Amino acid sequence: MKTDRRRFVITVGARLALWAAVFTLSVSAVVCLILYVGLERSLHREVDGFLEGEIREFQSILVEEGEEEDLDEVEREIRRELGSRLRKDLTFRLLDASGRLILTSDPKDPFPNPWSVERKTSPLEFATFFTTLRRANAHAAARFCNLPITLRGRSCLAQAGYLLTGVEHSLAGFRRICVLAILAASLLAPVGGILLARRSLRPIGFMTRTARRIGAGRLAERISRSGTGDELDLLAATLNEMLDRLHCHVRQIQQFTADAAHELRSPLAALRGAAEVALTRNRSAEELTQVIADSIEHYDRLNRIAEDLLLLARADAGEPIVLKERLRLDTAVEDMVDLYAPLAADRQIELTFTERSEAWLDGDGTRLRQLVGNLLDNAIKWTDPPGRVTVAVSRTNSAAHVTVTDTGIGIAPEQLERIFDRFYRVDPARASNGRRGAGLGLAICRSIAEAHGGRIALTSQPGRGTTATVILPVGAS
Repeated sequence: MKTDRRRFVITVGARLALWAAVFTLSVSAVVCLILYVGLERSLHREVDGFLEGEIREFQSILVEEGEEEDLDEVEREIRRELGSRLRKDLTFRLLDASGRLILTSDPKDPFPNPWSVERKTSPLEFATFFTTLRRANAHAAARFCNLPITLRGRSCLAQAGYLLTGVEHSLAGFRRICVLAILAASLLAPVGGILLARRSLRPIGFMTRTARRIGAGRLAERISRSGTGDELDLLAATLNEMLDRLHCHVRQIQQFTADAAHELRSPLAALRGAAEVALTRNRSAEELTQVIADSIEHYDRLNRIAEDLLLLARADAGEPIVLKERLRLDTAVEDMVDLYAPLAADRQIELTFTERSEAWLDGDGTRLRQLVGNLLDNAIKWTDPPGRVTVAVSRTNSAAHVTVTDTGIGIAPEQLERIFDRFYRVDPARASNGRRGAGLGLAICRSIAEAHGGRIALTSQPGRGTTATVILPVGAS
């Protein structure tokens, strides 16, 4: 049970629910705080406005009657008027310059006497100002509006005081409402967060179950999309694209494995057959020598296939297959033309180096010679005598072009798309007259060209020949 609870806490759904609850509670608390502060200020502004109107009325009474009548009579009149109020929350007071009480509307005036008056200097001497007094053991604070006046030639301070009982009662009620609202939010927010998280993450559950079903035998299955175009729909599309690539790679690996097994099986079967025939009876030294010579040819073929497969495997794994150094491309191509000239002459093929432009680049001389050698080997192999193979090296500002053109039997347009696939052969019937190969040469040419930052392309017309063009980036000469 402890493990299950811990697993729940660390799930994405649990984190989303927790964050939703925290966010909801935070927003609720902030909203309550803002509303409380706004309500408090609004109530105090209302009280201050009320007091300011009352203090002006009190001032007019003092000015009109206080100059003519005795202040005791004014005090009795004010007490009679305020005595009719149901709520005993309003008080009028008059203080002298030292803060001593001159008159008050409340016979049981509980407020300080004398009053500590904050001295006002000109020009604010006759401006109203407000003070709040909170007495010990009192149920509510009192808000005072103070107005300095001149009465009978002496400075006085008129006060209108209001008990904030109603205000504090309203604020206390609002605080209780806020507390209840936050408690309700603390209970409902996690539940709502869990429900929203489950609903939002439901497509991910479908994706997870679908991904678990996809295996080697079900690579064609794809994750369903909701069609809403949201982030999860985009994730499903991205995963489906990834599955498409993986499916393609798996098919290529399966085909590659089958083709590799087939290519390796033929020379191995030939070696085994030759050995078994040699052991059926006594053989002469010449016959055994021929068996060994034939076996060496098969060994050479196996070795070439193994090396080619290793090169392609390293290229697929992203490992470097070239060791770059500064070299002249046209010189490397010329070396390969000279190397294949005897083979072309033996097959009655005219091999010529028609154009040679000086081109320097950073590359692997061995691999580039292997690339050109594969192209020359293919061109000579698939050209019937008397035929012609021409080689050219041209140069532009940023690239060198190596072109190998033959007058061979050509390739059909629909087969050009797969010509660089491993072990792909255009037509099995073309393997006659010693034209059989492993089907790895052009795949290796493409890997070498791409390892140098270049590319290779083929154009062909059936019955008229084929042109292979290698484009490689070059530096300054």
